Amino acid sequence: MNPMLDSVIQKYIDEARRDACDTTGNTGTLTGGGLVLVAFGIVLSIGTGNPILAIFVMIVLALAGLAWTGVKAPPLKLDPLQILAPMGGAGNLPAGYLVHPLAWKAGLPEYVKGVPERRMRMAVELCRKHPGAVTDLLRLVERSERWVADVKPGKDFSPEGREAEVVRFAAHLIDEQVRKVARAAA
Repeated sequence: MNPMLDSVIQKYIDEARRDACDTTGNTGTLTGGGLVLVAFGIVLSIGTGNPILAIFVMIVLALAGLAWTGVKAPPLKLDPLQILAPMGGAGNLPAGYLVHPLAWKAGLPEYVKGVPERRMRMAVELCRKHPGAVTDLLRLVERSERWVADVKPGKDFSPEGREAEVVRFAAHLIDEQVRKVARAAA
């Protein structure tokens, strides 16, 4: 894998965690609670004539309220599909990143959520050879699967035999694509 791309992905993951904001409205609740405590402290101070006691009671109540809020607050949630949005999303990663653990922390599971398991198995088998992006690889596997189902009758009609035929056909397409690019570059 590419160490530079790995560091960029890690940077985006860290930024997403850092930028996750509290959308539950707890900031307003804490501000309102603080104002109520200040008002209560002033009333208590005037009523008892002991400002030290009022400050102590306010601090105890504030700490209890903060602890309760901290325990009851839901965990902050990241939108995994937005982590790699500056790079064009998880689908624009190189195909080899389909099996990279860092990509799976950066939203790839959500990106491939609708892809059938058999198609993922075939894509994983081909990902290191494919020169394009994850999206391109998944499309290639889907097209190859359709072609094998429609055009190539084959001999083995078991699911494993069909998968092997699809992988062979897709690998042949990848090899052709790499040869064409090499000829055009030369």
